[in-house]
Amino acid sequence: MMNILTTGMGWIDIQHGGLNRYFADYMRAMKEYGHAELGFVVAPQGARLKTDLNIINTTEEASNNYLLSRMRSVRKRSFQALGSFQPDVYNPHFALYSAMVTRSRIPSHVPIVTHFQGPWALESKVEEKKQSGAIIEARYWLKKQVEQLSYRRSDSFIVLSEYFRNMLVENYGVGERDVHIIPGAVDHERFRPHPNREQLRTQLGICPNQPLLFCIRRLVRRMGIDRLIHAMVDVVRQHPDTQLFIGGDGPMRAEYEALIHQLGLSSNVKLLGRISNEELVQYYQAADISVVPTLTLEGFGLITVESLACGTPVLGTPYGGTKEILQQLSDDLLFKDGTSESMSQKIIDVLNKNSYLPTRETCREHVLKRYTWNRVAGAVTELFTEEIDKRKVLRK
Repeated sequence: MMNILTTGMGWIDIQHGGLNRYFADYMRAMKEYGHAELGFVVAPQGARLKTDLNIINTTEEASNNYLLSRMRSVRKRSFQALGSFQPDVYNPHFALYSAMVTRSRIPSHVPIVTHFQGPWALESKVEEKKQSGAIIEARYWLKKQVEQLSYRRSDSFIVLSEYFRNMLVENYGVGERDVHIIPGAVDHERFRPHPNREQLRTQLGICPNQPLLFCIRRLVRRMGIDRLIHAMVDVVRQHPDTQLFIGGDGPMRAEYEALIHQLGLSSNVKLLGRISNEELVQYYQAADISVVPTLTLEGFGLITVESLACGTPVLGTPYGGTKEILQQLSDDLLFKDGTSESMSQKIIDVLNKNSYLPTRETCREHVLKRYTWNRVAGAVTELFTEEIDKRKVLRK
């Protein structure tokens, strides 16, 4: 099989997030498929990674934790690996940390296949705190130049959805023929229905017939959490026992806590904060419905697939990757738009049994047919083989 040199962002057990979750599971899937993988991530300085995968924290030797130092540590380790590991493919997952790994140092027979995990510059711009427009635009411009620097070197790209393919083509000028859609996947052995769901709900303090909604998101504005909280006012008015558990942390937490109190929802809406991987699975399993209220830049919708794998139906906004996943099950699972009114109306309709909701078995089967890591590893392997063959032709 192949030697695959890959660079990510952080490590999931230390730094939570969709990209880091994807990277860790991807590495394991490629290893199980038979490849030799060497991956570099930038975890907190000196942190030791507890994993049996061939993953190295590049900041173990960094002199400080500044951005430039982190970038240089990835470059140094990557160049060392070109000689010791001798990769067949270079496969970066995060533009910032691959920006200093220049094409001239990579052997000509080694293709660069980039995973486009999202528009880093645009995501940062959307989440910027209140500052002058000029400063925000300058930072956005600089970050996008870093992205463009990395992407110009790539032979081809992997994206997780049509939404991200279109973004890569339209916003970064990448040729559509160079972009390959390989949807993400979920560890379906970890994310699976609970053998005794009612017992689990009792452990979590949920009564047998009490509706439980679950949402896991980073608490930033574009995730739409504030709109979901507002939606709960009407939901609770009709279904007073309904509980909404919101997992995750972020800069908006204090504001959302105040909003919950202001709207009189303290008995119905609970911010869980950062939760462990084990707790995440349990909340998916216990919930009646998962909610994805994201307003923009939802490239795949990993949380949507995780929930479905646990047998729990998902209601989501009609944007990006969430829309692509849920449409395959039913348009009835999509809110009309991203307003709190649309969210509350759909949730109420579902709780009143006036709107379609797939069975837990249907949700699980949907994932097993489309979003397994073995399927991803096979598709990625085919693409890598194709790009390696193209490089051989170029050298003749």
